[in-house]
Amino acid sequence: MTLHEKLPVHPYHGPADQSDEPHLRIDGLVRRALELRAADLAALQRVERAEPFACEEGWTVPEVRWRGMLLADVIALAEPAPSARYVRVHSGEFVVPVALEAASGAMICDEMDDQPLSRVHGAPWRLFVPGDACFTSVKWVERLEVTAEPGDNAGERIARARLREP
Repeated sequence: MTLHEKLPVHPYHGPADQSDEPHLRIDGLVRRALELRAADLAALQRVERAEPFACEEGWTVPEVRWRGMLLADVIALAEPAPSARYVRVHSGEFVVPVALEAASGAMICDEMDDQPLSRVHGAPWRLFVPGDACFTSVKWVERLEVTAEPGDNAGERIARARLREP
């Protein structure tokens, strides 16, 4: 069994329209809103991080190697306003706030264990926040909304509701 096969899979809840080339929207408190494509992100410095990946559901994969771009570098392309303090990472209704001060360690990943990220594991882009709760690893990232306040953490609410399901 490969490492990818050991990771649990949840139903897809990302953007409904996948007909054209995937894009990542950055908006909110930014100087210029952007719609980035894979080629735009490929111009950024690549980083890699390997560490155990554990979930509140009770499972752990001993080591997952994530590869992609620093969240801070991606957001910097849109030039956040001085009042910006958070980035709300969106995937459909699943939204998780990340403090901008944590964005320098967080990643927008497009590879896992030396393979392109599969759709079932979050392609085209997945957020990875080292050391944070599993639910912050947002799959199918479609939008980065830069804000002054964290706002509702719908991702945590959705993930915790899954824990209560029989």
